[in-house]
Amino acid sequence: MQPLLASDPNRVGDYRLLARLGRGAMGGVYLGRSRGGRVVAVKVIRPDLAEDPEFRERFRREAVAASSVGGFWTAAVVHSDPDAEQPWLATEYVPGPNLHQAVSDHGPLPEATVRSLAAGLAEALIAIHRADLVHRDLKPANVLLGPDGPRVIDFGISRAMTGNALTATGMFLGTPGFFSPEQTLGDEVGPPSDVFSLGAVLVFAATGRGPFGEESTATLLYRVAHTDPDLSDVPDGLRPLLAACLAKDPAARPTPSQMLDEIGESSPHGDQWLPPVITDVIAQHATQLQTASAQHPDTPPPQPTAQPKSATRTYTQAGPAPAPQAPVAPVPAAPPAPVAPARNAAEPQRGKIVPAQPRATSHQPQVRRDNPGPTFTTAGRFRALLSALVVVLIMIAADRLAGHGLGSSNKLMIFQLGMLLLGLSAAWSVARALLPSLRLKVNSDGLLISRLGMHREIPWSQVQRVGVVGSGKRASVAVWFTDGAAQRSSLWHRMRPHHGGARIFPVGTTGGWMTRRQEIRRLRTALQQYAPGRYDTRML
Repeated sequence: MQPLLASDPNRVGDYRLLARLGRGAMGGVYLGRSRGGRVVAVKVIRPDLAEDPEFRERFRREAVAASSVGGFWTAAVVHSDPDAEQPWLATEYVPGPNLHQAVSDHGPLPEATVRSLAAGLAEALIAIHRADLVHRDLKPANVLLGPDGPRVIDFGISRAMTGNALTATGMFLGTPGFFSPEQTLGDEVGPPSDVFSLGAVLVFAATGRGPFGEESTATLLYRVAHTDPDLSDVPDGLRPLLAACLAKDPAARPTPSQMLDEIGESSPHGDQWLPPVITDVIAQHATQLQTASAQHPDTPPPQPTAQPKSATRTYTQAGPAPAPQAPVAPVPAAPPAPVAPARNAAEPQRGKIVPAQPRATSHQPQVRRDNPGPTFTTAGRFRALLSALVVVLIMIAADRLAGHGLGSSNKLMIFQLGMLLLGLSAAWSVARALLPSLRLKVNSDGLLISRLGMHREIPWSQVQRVGVVGSGKRASVAVWFTDGAAQRSSLWHRMRPHHGGARIFPVGTTGGWMTRRQEIRRLRTALQQYAPGRYDTRML
């Protein structure tokens, strides 16, 4: 939960926004409060998506379909407005972390907790499928851990099973490593696909990793479709059920109802279904909610007739003064009265809503490391070691061949100088082979660069433009910073200037020719997804 930024709206529909909850591929998510005091999560769609008529129509249908989903373990949709300038959707707010955050921060969950989680999520899928929906993107980040049980959220890419006309042929939707083989291969997707994703989510909850590892997107796509899941660390009591959920054949997977029969009476009861450390995190979320509500007391929304009346009076009267005195002395003082004080009065009020937190990057990270997103790693250590070996062999051969043919001191000096240069080249290659790889992570918060336990954070708020420049081995990620936000090079991470920006990551060194092309393509997809409006597609 973060304070609102100056660019964030203060109100959406009848909901006053209190804080930022996060940002996804479709837009920003905010903590909102209704006029009656109900707290909700409001998802506001990105402006570029809102301009797409096809997306707006798809959003309209999904909002109506999602509103029909009931059940105990889904975050209910309470309101939506597909016709707004930026369409939005309000759902029930769950004061707790998502499953990805909880497991990343505190480790795998106990078997009893995973059983309770499985029971709750199976009931959630029953409610979703009863509404003729397929979730299509069930993953740890879309499962919230509430004080009384889990909640399934984000029907942003779900499709009504009876309305597939809006789904492009051959397009797969979901998260690699958690979606089903039929999504990977472009086959028909139905309720068994959600069961496969549920099995992958439960493996993550029980082991701290997905059933197909954490490799590149292409590797995960292949493993999901063609290899068996790794269930070696799954508790014995859960392994048969999860193996059945992860069957390649959709017909061989159990239904959510059959999963409940297998799990037994394990639904979450009360506030003791989670480990104490995660229960404490939920209590912290509740405290943050109370703090946000206290900082933003309820105020009546702007009345639709108030503004036109005041606007009319500015032309006929001298501001808010009483009617008998309006035509006399206050007339020359009318212009400065509404303009300058209004601007000064807005700034302190905005300061309360948006404290100067973005500048305190050294105290609180702005790019969360546990936020999901693709990771890219430089390679070439083996080639550097091979280069050092070749140089050493050349030095040995040169010493043996030229050792008896050096008569004069000048030739001996030139030979020794050449050997010195070759030795320096070999030492440099060895140093490159021993130096740990540079890693780049792209997520909804920004860019995170790390090496040797040191990290450089580049939040999207500091980025004016980003893209992939160069080609081949010289391809790099280049960033143009906003005014006053430029960062400097360091010993562990060099930033090379590039036409007013800076090259921050050599994506061209992530592997051989095929791997390099794949990683560049994957990086461009990640920037397009996580940096909308900042990613420059013209850079090649």
